[in-house]
Amino acid sequence: MIQATGITKRYGRFTAVQGLDLEVPDGVVCGLLGPNGAGKTTTIRMVTGMLPPDEGTLRVAGHPMPAGRRRALARLGYLPESAPSYPEMRVAEYLRFRGRILGLDRGTIRRTSDAALDACDLAGVAGRLVGQLSKGFRQRVGLAAALLGDPALLVLDEPTVGLDPRQLRDFRRLVRRLAEERTILLSSHIMQEIEAVADRVVIMHRGRKLADGTIDELRRAAPGRNIGRVSIEVDRRPALESALRAIASQIDGAEIDLATVSQGDLRFEFAGPDRSRECGRAIHESGGVAVELGHESPGLESRFLELLDHERGSQEGAGP
Repeated sequence: MIQATGITKRYGRFTAVQGLDLEVPDGVVCGLLGPNGAGKTTTIRMVTGMLPPDEGTLRVAGHPMPAGRRRALARLGYLPESAPSYPEMRVAEYLRFRGRILGLDRGTIRRTSDAALDACDLAGVAGRLVGQLSKGFRQRVGLAAALLGDPALLVLDEPTVGLDPRQLRDFRRLVRRLAEERTILLSSHIMQEIEAVADRVVIMHRGRKLADGTIDELRRAAPGRNIGRVSIEVDRRPALESALRAIASQIDGAEIDLATVSQGDLRFEFAGPDRSRECGRAIHESGGVAVELGHESPGLESRFLELLDHERGSQEGAGP
């Protein structure tokens, strides 16, 4: 549905997006994740035809951009961060108005606006003024407007900004339901938001792509942490510490943290893949008793922060 190769966008001397490769297959929810200023909105503006790339090639719904912009937009629905609306219009009236702006015929407007009201759970407020609705319902109205014409691709830019926890939960459920029949590209700087709805994630920072993959793939790429708490006699502790250091030393870059929790109790922690079995064997052979032993699997947050830290370190190392 989206194929971008090396797309770049500059604003004067500032490069907002640099050499981005992006592929979004049909039928998936792809999340653009990154801090503010990562280039997510600029990427979305290129995808929606609002901005042409300065370099690279971009195809949306099979059409080259910007040359095939009109045909691509006929298959695309867009919800910007601040969804435009007319507060003095009633919901159903506003959707019909938006349909006319899009150049849809009356039959298509009627059919797709009714379907959008149902899909976004807005049938009960169709006769109310948009300005009288809560933030969550206004956001649904914006999403319903994006569904006019029954687009195959939905593009959502920071769609949950300003929503309270209940509205956030409801909106996530709505996105997942819509994803059953459409391809969705959405951006967010909130990791939990992307984790909740996305099938694939593209992590961006300062205009560049740092990682791309399914959530499980990105989680597996993060090291995780081995943790344990051991009850052991003081005279047997040096042998155990030596054995644990040897296990940690087999993992590149891992440093073990050993600390006395209380008299006779030792706590250890080191990054890396699961080494619970080896640690358990070392504890048994040293005459200790494992009070706590396990491996903490990383979340998307761990991978995200790891990539940002690595990027920051690389840029500092490249400095004068």
